[in-house]
Amino acid sequence: MLIEQLRKHTEWYFLNRKYIQKAVDDEREQRTAKKGHTGGGGHAFISNPTETSALKNIEPIKMISWGQGPYQTIVINPEAWLEVIAETYKVHKKQAAGDVMSQRYEYNKSPGVIAGLKGMNRDTYYELREEFLNDAVVLALEKNLLRIKNVSDKLPVLMS
Repeated sequence: MLIEQLRKHTEWYFLNRKYIQKAVDDEREQRTAKKGHTGGGGHAFISNPTETSALKNIEPIKMISWGQGPYQTIVINPEAWLEVIAETYKVHKKQAAGDVMSQRYEYNKSPGVIAGLKGMNRDTYYELREEFLNDAVVLALEKNLLRIKNVSDKLPVLMS
């Protein structure tokens, strides 16, 4: 039950990777476009615009969002999640799981269509999905993107 919750939570990031990437790219572009100076007055003042831009882009993006009001989506540590996605695909490169999940998450094909195109049954598709997402969960746990609170309770709470 717990691993299934972790898989579903992690799968959301794969399903929304393009939105996350676009929001990260937009945030980077806004940071670069903003004029201004880093530091305060005195000796810490940096007037070099190239240096200022570089410093703004070194700092990781802590949060992104898209949509408005009740339809707003917020993602904490989006760049770290994008790294988990990329690393998961890299682990499964040239493997059936990587190819099948790429069709699902990058091209938005349904499990039935993918199974038909790959000549497999749906059970095989879901076994590959489970294997792929289990590795993604491990990578996310290693980066502290997922935390499990109240493991002793019957219904754990996922924190990300």
